[in-house]
This record gives sequence, structure tokens and C-alpha cells, in this order.
Amino acid sequence: MNNRDKVNILMVDDRPENLMALEAVLNGKNYHLVAATSGEEALKFVLQYEFAVILLDVQMPGLNGFETAEIIKKRQNSSHIPIIFITALSKANEHVSVGYLTGAIDYIFKPFNPIILKSKVEAFVQIYNKQNEIKEQNMLLEKQAYELQERYNNLENIIEEKTKELVQANQALQVSQERFRKIFQLSPNLMAIRSLLDKRYVAVNESWIQFTGYQFDELQDQSEDVLKITSTSNRTLLDENDPKDVCEANYNEEITYITKKGVSREGLLSTETAVIDGEPCIISTITDVTDLVKLEKEVSRLDRLNLVGEMAAGIAHEIRNPMTTVLGFLQLAKSQQHVPQPEEYINLMIDELHRANGIITEFLTLAKDKANNRREEDLNSIIKTLHPLLRAEALMNNKVIQLQLSECPLLLLDEKEIRQLILNIGLNGLEAMNPGGTLVIKTYTIEEKVMLEINDNGPGIENEILENMGTPFFTTKDQGTGLGLAICYSIIARHSAKIEIKTGSEGTSFIISFPLHQQVMERTNRLSNL
Repeated sequence: MNNRDKVNILMVDDRPENLMALEAVLNGKNYHLVAATSGEEALKFVLQYEFAVILLDVQMPGLNGFETAEIIKKRQNSSHIPIIFITALSKANEHVSVGYLTGAIDYIFKPFNPIILKSKVEAFVQIYNKQNEIKEQNMLLEKQAYELQERYNNLENIIEEKTKELVQANQALQVSQERFRKIFQLSPNLMAIRSLLDKRYVAVNESWIQFTGYQFDELQDQSEDVLKITSTSNRTLLDENDPKDVCEANYNEEITYITKKGVSREGLLSTETAVIDGEPCIISTITDVTDLVKLEKEVSRLDRLNLVGEMAAGIAHEIRNPMTTVLGFLQLAKSQQHVPQPEEYINLMIDELHRANGIITEFLTLAKDKANNRREEDLNSIIKTLHPLLRAEALMNNKVIQLQLSECPLLLLDEKEIRQLILNIGLNGLEAMNPGGTLVIKTYTIEEKVMLEINDNGPGIENEILENMGTPFFTTKDQGTGLGLAICYSIIARHSAKIEIKTGSEGTSFIISFPLHQQVMERTNRLSNL
């Protein structure tokens, strides 16, 4: 056991033999004996150590025992230390009264009894140890109290923070609920909330009531779709027996619905599932487009009438010219019945009639309901078949044809129409270029589309001409009918393809994208997985 674990006892006497006698009595493993030969030295030790008891000789030179004790007791950190005065028996009465005034606890008279000295010191040591235990317990209790206070403070802070979070969350929830209520009630679209469990109507908004004619009171006991909503494919939506209908969201599905008065209206339906008040629900929104559809149909009808008028005027204008020529020659022949008509007149009339017939034939090609014979064809093979014809046309005018063909899947094509499409665009490109120009025909595949691109390096197309491209009877050629590109656009539409024109000072590109047929796509995927 080191000195830090022992109890400190201070022995003060100016005679070394007295200190040795005290040390002989008190020497033990539990005591750390500190010896001082004067009051001044004793005060220094009091500043350095915490003592359980002080054995203080009364008669000493310099500071005597009473003066030393008085200074020790006046000091706050040492006032609690018990002091046992050691005095001669002959002067006991004189010292006792003074000693108690200076804070003495007990007296031992010289010559002292070792047993009594040891027992008294042991008693004060036990009191000191007990006080230390109580002090340690108090310190531990204070520490625990401090920790509990800290925990309480932290708990208060946590509770305060959580309370603020809950208040903020509640406020945000109230704002969100208010926004949803306003959006739901004031939306111009028909909105309804139905339970996924029993299909009952949970809520409907004002627009829903106004458009359908039903009141919410009429719906509370309803578990069926009172609007009889059907999609354009005649499949009943929100079928309770079809989990796909109620679990998968719809977006702008074209539908029809029946009002309370039995009127059929058209709309765009969007649905989404959500849990509301712990109950799984489906939120449906219908944008009523009945009036818009009627307007679009009327505009389409007027457009068709306008187009018919324009095309009739164009046909009349184009056919009138050859008919006028034929009529003039026939009138001349009538007036000169006995004069044989020159053969060139007859040939000219035949040519004009052929020209009129050609215009009518090309016009009929524009018909949307024209029968076609689409089969699985290789676009590259069609292009290779046409290549000699286009190359011959190019060579006569000192121009070049280049093919850049990539391997492409088979397409559902009408070979004759595609040949006409490529020839029309290709010949237009050759005519647009100066001698030395190059016409490039490319094929390639992008995602699920086969691309046909025909590029020329001519001067490009002006914007005002580009805007009218494909319009029947619009042409920039002196001998043109204005039906070539219009026929191309019609062919492209019948093949569900799309055309894009890119033009500039370096040339023009016609880019046509053909969608892959579903069966062709499936076969291509199977082959790619082998």
C-alpha cells in the first residue's frame, strides 16, 4: 500500500525523542506519519496534506501549540481537522482551558499511555474514514444527481425539439390537407376517391357532381361504377375482378362515361392508388373533352371540305390546259371537215389526253383507302433493284449515286409504293444538283426503327417552299404536276412511317423512319438471343 492509500497523521513536537516515541506507538501499515519539529513546519505540512488527526505538543519554541492550533482552525480548509494536545501532567489544568478555546478535541498527558494514544488516534481515524466514505457517497450522489439533471435537461431538450417537430409536422400536414381539399374541391376536372376494399365512393368533388348529375348522397351505398367508364378498347376500367385495373395507374386513358341522364361523354382518365386514413383507395381524375372532341371533329370536317375545294380547283386547273388544247384542235377539225388534219395535230391531242389521264392517275394515288399489298420485304433489296435506273439517270447528267446500306430487319412494305417513293425523292435530288453532284442513299437502324436517308448536295430548299412541301399541286417545276411529293407523303402515312427534312446551303436530306412490325421485332429479338 502506497502513501496515497494511507491515512495522514501529523505529529508536532520540538523534541526528536518525543516524535520517535509517537512514531513507535502509531507505526502501522494504515498510517502515513508526518513529523514536524515546530509550529511553522506544521503549518506548511497542513497546506500540503489532508490529515485525519494532528498530535500537537503545547510547549514549543516559536509558535507554541496553542498558537499553531488557532491558525489551523482559522483556515477554512483545515478547520475540521481534530487536534489532540500533548502536554505535561503538571500543567494540565493550565493548558486545558486554553486548549479548548483554540479548538482542541482531546488531551494526552505526558508521559502518555501507548494504548490510550493508539485507541484515541484509531477512533479519530475511523471518524475520518467514515467522513470520507460519507463524502465520497455524497460526491457520488452529487455526480448521480448531476447526471440525472443532465439527462433530465437533455430529455427536456429532446421533448422540446420533438414537440416543435410535431407542431411543424402538424402545421405542414394541415397546410397539405388544406391544399389537397382545395385542389380536390375546386379542380375543374372530375375527381373521385373510391375504396379498394369494397369499391364504395369515399368522396367526389363539385365538378364530378356537376358533370355527372349525381349527388354524393346517392353514391354512399354504391359499390359499382355508376359512370360505366369504358376505354376506347371497350374494356371496363376499374373492374373489381381485375387486380391490374385497380393496382396499375392509368394516365390520360381515352374513355367514355355515362351521366345520370344517360348521356355519353368523352374524357381522359388518370388514376393513382393511395392510402387515405389507413384505407387503400384509388383516386381517379377525368378531364372532360366532349366539347373539344366535337370541335376537333367539326374543324376536321371543315378542313376536309377546304382540302376538297383546293384539290378540285387544282385538278380543274391542271386538266383544263390539255382539254383546252384538245378542244381547240377538234373545233379546227370540225370547221375543216374536208381538209385532212396533220398527223402531228392528232399526236399532240393524244399526248394531251395522256397527260390528263396521268394527272388523274396520280391524284387517285393519294387516296387514303388505296389498297396496298404489304409483305415482309428487305428495304436494301428494293434500293439495289432501283440503283441501275437511278445510276443511268445520274450518268446522263454527270452525277454520281452512292449507296451506304447497313443490315436492317425485314419490314412490312408495299414494294411498288416504296419503289415509287425512292424514285420520286431520288429523281428530285438529282434534279436539284449541279453536274458533279453526289446523291447518297443510306439505310440504318436506330432503336426500334429502320431509317431511310436520301441526301443531295444541292443548294437547299427555301423556307417558303419547305412549308408547302407535300401540298397537292404545289410545284416549282415548269412541267410538274405538284403531286410527286404529295404521293410520297401518302405512301409514308400508309406505312405508319414518318418523314423529316433537313436542308441547308450544303444540301438536303430526306429522312424516313419505318417502325418495326411487332412480329418482326419479336423474331429479331429471338434471333439475337440465339
